[in-house]
Amino acid sequence: MRRWPENPAPACGGTEVHDHRLLATGHHLTLHLNRVVAYDTGLAVHLALTAAADPARRARHQTRPLTDPQDLSARWSYLDVWLDVIDHLVVADPYRARPDVHAAAAGRCTYRTEPQYWIPTESDVAVRAITLTAEWREIGLEPTLATVALVRPVNPRRTPSRF
Repeated sequence: MRRWPENPAPACGGTEVHDHRLLATGHHLTLHLNRVVAYDTGLAVHLALTAAADPARRARHQTRPLTDPQDLSARWSYLDVWLDVIDHLVVADPYRARPDVHAAAAGRCTYRTEPQYWIPTESDVAVRAITLTAEWREIGLEPTLATVALVRPVNPRRTPSRF
């Protein structure tokens, strides 16, 4: 199965081609697209997932360090994301899935993670939209599908740099 690699976006440059959008809500869960940034060699997709109450407790359990290989309950999971650019739906591995913010203030449990995804786009075909599918069933986030139109078509070899 093809995968978008766990790579960072370039350290500088890039042009924002889509800004903040709510992708999904559930009981004590939200998933946001923070932004999409185009570079000469690809697109960086920035997400944010926030959970509270039971979903936050389940997320903390799912992402804890797995220290005992014999503990069958110690299965690790995370937000599953598939990204489709130019008819290539591919599993995306997060870059900077951490730091995850876990807090327990006044007895209230919260969890937040802001993964980033890198989509290399070496084609001469202009990218006009991306399709994003996300789920994390273990904490209650059912599959969600969103098509995100970019502010303007992105031709990776002709994307102007902002910086």
